[in-house]
Amino acid sequence: MRIDVDEPEARELFWEGMRDVADAAARHQDQALYQAIVKIGRAALAQGVELVSSGGLFLQCPVCDAQPGQRCINTAGHPLGDRACHPERVELAAKTLSGEVPIPPPLR
Repeated sequence: MRIDVDEPEARELFWEGMRDVADAAARHQDQALYQAIVKIGRAALAQGVELVSSGGLFLQCPVCDAQPGQRCINTAGHPLGDRACHPERVELAAKTLSGEVPIPPPLR
């Protein structure tokens, strides 16, 4: 599959592929795949690929320290319920997308 970088859907296709890698990392409990998400994400951002709304999945969680691509885990005082990410992570993603805050590490 070839993706033309000028294609209107290119950014969304890229992040869709990243979600596929995150799903595989979770399915196989593979830390190397999570590290690959960070490497690929950093390279893509350096090349000018913009973040897309992913509910915070590709940012490190400020509550439980879940890595980019990892689902959050329950922590004392911060239950997840049926969510994949803590609300604080989702809020951080919204602020990052709007430009209120810079892209946080490790993607920065």
